[in-house]
Order: sequence, then structure tokens, then C-alpha cells
Amino acid sequence: MAAAEPIVIKASNKQRRFLNSQADTVVYQGGARAGKTWAGALKALLLALQYPACRGMIVAPSYPMLRQAVVVELCMLADSMGLLQRWQWNKADNEIVLPTGGRILLRTASNPASLLGATLGWAVGDEVALWPKQAYDYLQGRLSDPKGPRQVVFTFTPKGTAHWTYGLLSASRTGLEVIRATSHDNPTLPADYFERIDREYGRGSLIWRQEVLGEYVAFEGLVYPQFDVETHVVPLPADLHFVSVIGGVDWGWTNPGVLLVGGFDAEGVLWIMEEVYDCERTVEWWIERARELTDKWGVHTWYCDPSEPANIQAFKRAGIAAVRAVNEVVPGLAAVGGRLYGNTLRISRDCVHLISEMLAYCFKQRREGVIRPDEPAKINDHVMDAVRYLVMGVTRASKPRIYF
Repeated sequence: MAAAEPIVIKASNKQRRFLNSQADTVVYQGGARAGKTWAGALKALLLALQYPACRGMIVAPSYPMLRQAVVVELCMLADSMGLLQRWQWNKADNEIVLPTGGRILLRTASNPASLLGATLGWAVGDEVALWPKQAYDYLQGRLSDPKGPRQVVFTFTPKGTAHWTYGLLSASRTGLEVIRATSHDNPTLPADYFERIDREYGRGSLIWRQEVLGEYVAFEGLVYPQFDVETHVVPLPADLHFVSVIGGVDWGWTNPGVLLVGGFDAEGVLWIMEEVYDCERTVEWWIERARELTDKWGVHTWYCDPSEPANIQAFKRAGIAAVRAVNEVVPGLAAVGGRLYGNTLRISRDCVHLISEMLAYCFKQRREGVIRPDEPAKINDHVMDAVRYLVMGVTRASKPRIYF
């Protein structure tokens, strides 16, 4: 019988170092589009093949990120390795069984309790900087199967020196190996991607250093210094009743567009329950997503970015209650900040893009370094605009109406 043809998968030097690491905890820390999710998915497949007698787990920040990013990379790699048609996928339990017997559980960090109960030989955590710390702690406690390497690997882009990952996953300590990569280490990205990202972020800026170089940075002039992940990011209670539900919309094409859904409870707390975040989608696609969210949550009004009146009219023609949002920036920032300060704004763990932008949303700086406290930098702000529209919609709707 002829020997099987070897499977060749190209990886960068830093990705190979990550894939070959034998450390107890391995971190692949990189900028956006540095090939982190791809490397994590490949690491999971290699571990499952190497240790077929135990179970492993892949954990993503949220179900949309699991489905849209991790599973896509996992399936593409499995196809190239001849596994896709031969593995068994139990969708009810979200478990993949490879033909060699290795098993991969698929879970999300937005529900930390879902990580409990499993005895694991290995684990891969995608974008851990968007996780609640409780999920990290729970996962570390599952690695007890003696039939596996008991190795856990994490891939992520840092979210500032104030983030909990900075103390745990950046410092040198026994059993931890950190591989740092930049977006430039991904050879598949086109040259004009870097030209655009340099222009949008400002080459050398703090957000550029975070999103391109994958560095931990201490952000100056945060718009929402009151925001605290442990305080404001919480699971959505199953028995929560909403007095009213509204939405915020920020249009986009090359830059992301955003839909946010918020519910106003009887005690005056605004709960942000769900987000949709995507690029290069037609207004018809956004209409379908808005219709789905309206049916799911009972949204009675969508407060929309007023810069695209044609899109608002398209929503209305489709039967969606869409209105122009209040786009006064400073009052909007004050309204969002006031709710954070008063702890009357809660965010679902599934809203990972909202959480990420909150952590890095800064005021603009003059060239001499002076911060302008009345003008946020127009960088990484798409969900920030949508939440401002939504909160101002709540503020406007809650004001008494006086008729003469």
C-alpha cells in the first residue's frame, strides 16, 4: 500500500512556534488579523489527533464569534486535512469526534457555567481578552485528564494594561510561554490593508499599537473611565422583564455597521442584550437582521445614524419603526457615562464588540499631546456610536411630553 501523501499547511514562523510549544500555558498575542484564530483552530486539531484518548475544548467569547470565526477556520483546516467528511459532529452537544477518536467540545465564555463539569486534556481559548475572568478561572480548573498534555492555549489582541489579562498572561512566569505577533506577520494580508489601517488608526497611535502590533498600552483620555468589565458586563437574567425595548443603528460598509438592542427595566436600568456587527452588507441584509431582532425582543423603535436618510427610509418601507437618532455627541457621551457611573447600564457578555470598544474609546489628542475632552477620536467607534444613539433614544423617550 502506497504511503499517504503528507499534508502541507503553511504557517508563519511565530505560528509554528506557537503550534510546537509544549508549555503548560501558551499565549499567541497579536494584532488584529495576525492569524490568531486560525492558529488556535489548527492547534486544537493537532492536539485532538495527538491525544485521542481525552477530550479537549475550544472556547470563543460568544456564540456569534464561535460560529462566524472559530468554526469557519476549524472546518477549512479540517477539509484541507481530510477530516471534514470523516468526523462526526453532534450538534446537540456541540462536540466533534475525529475518526481517530479525539473529541473537541465547542463552548463560549459568555456562559462560564457551561465550562464546568468537563474533564479536559487540553483547551484552546480564542480572544480571551473578551472573556469574563470567571470563564478563564473555570477553564483552568478543568484541565485534569492524565491522558492528555493538560495544556491550555490562548489567542488574543490585548485590551489595555488595566485589563485582567495583563497581570496573568503577559508577565514571565513558570509554565507560561508568550509568542507575540503583529498583523504584519500574516503573509496573506494584502498590502493595501496596512495602508488603510495606518490611515484609519494613525500610525504609531495607541490604538494602532494595540490593533496592529498587538501590544498592551495604557490608554490616555478614556471617554468612559467608569466602565468596568466586572461591574457592567453581566449575564442576562432569565426572568428579566422589560418596560420597553429599543435599538440603535450605526451604518457601515467598509467600516462595520452595527445593530444594538437595549431593554429598559422597571427600575430604570438599561440592559444591552444583543449586537450585530458586520462589514460590506447591503441595507436589505440589515433590514432582515433588524426584523429578526424586532421579532425576537419586541423592539418598538430603532434610533438610526442620521447620516444615511435613504437607509432609514428603506427600514420604514420594510415595516421597521426607524427614526433619526439624536446625534449630539457631547450630550450623548454624558448620557452613556452617567449610566455607567450610576450603574444603570448593563451589557450582556455576548456583546463582545461593544465591550472591546468601551475599553479603548479615547478622546482625540492634539499634536502637542493635549487631550480634547469634547471630541472622541474617530477610531474603533462604530458600536460606540450605536450605543450613544440607543441611550439618547431612551433619554428622549423617557422625557415627559407637554402639549399646548
